[in-house]
Amino acid sequence: VGRTNRTAYAFLMYKRDKMLKEVAEKRLQAIKEFTELGSGFKIAMRDLEIRGAGNLLGAEQSGHMEAVGYDLYCKLLNDAVKQLKGDGTEEEEFETTVDLEADAYIPESYIRNEVQKLDMYKRIALIQTEEELSELQDELIDRFGDIPQSVNRLLTIALLRNLAHEVYVAQLIWRGAKVRFVMYPKANLVVQRIPTLLTKLEGKMKFSPEGTPEFSYELSAVRGKSNLRPDVKTVLKELREVLLIMKEELT
Repeated sequence: VGRTNRTAYAFLMYKRDKMLKEVAEKRLQAIKEFTELGSGFKIAMRDLEIRGAGNLLGAEQSGHMEAVGYDLYCKLLNDAVKQLKGDGTEEEEFETTVDLEADAYIPESYIRNEVQKLDMYKRIALIQTEEELSELQDELIDRFGDIPQSVNRLLTIALLRNLAHEVYVAQLIWRGAKVRFVMYPKANLVVQRIPTLLTKLEGKMKFSPEGTPEFSYELSAVRGKSNLRPDVKTVLKELREVLLIMKEELT
């Protein structure tokens, strides 16, 4: 038991070859995921998601929760509470879509259980940082073995999508040697920094303010030949660097 300068520890052990039930596996993952101080509420909410909300919201999660799903129900409830408290009008939300010439999915041979696969898709979609991507890669290797290329692409594209969303990109489209960044029309950008951005990317980025504003970016040539299509791994790495530069300059 922790006291003052003494740290408390809890060790949860089970046999290496023992097959855990799905609920037990999810609960262990929740404990592993939420380790920082004050995580008790997050663990409780994850447990609520795993076991259901019980009679408080309907014995079988009937009504509105069943209709819209747990996550969306919580978001709607949170938005309604904020509105009643007068916390101010939140910035209008928008979706960011990524359309890349790449196969990115979880093969059936990698994760066979459909519930586990859907849960992993959901968690991958929430990747915000390089650290979160790395941690999820470690977990996938630990639980399911070596990661297929299509899953690694999916992880990277999820990170790209969230990076793009942070700089108000509504659509990221890769075709041939060109990538288009179609901006959210109400983007709150520091427009005075756009010339600096274009200079920093050495003329490979162009900006079109007419209609819906968008940037177009010419991908690096492969082996010095512009007629060769860049490989997916190179493109994903380059787009990550471009988005980080955009974030630095435009927000």
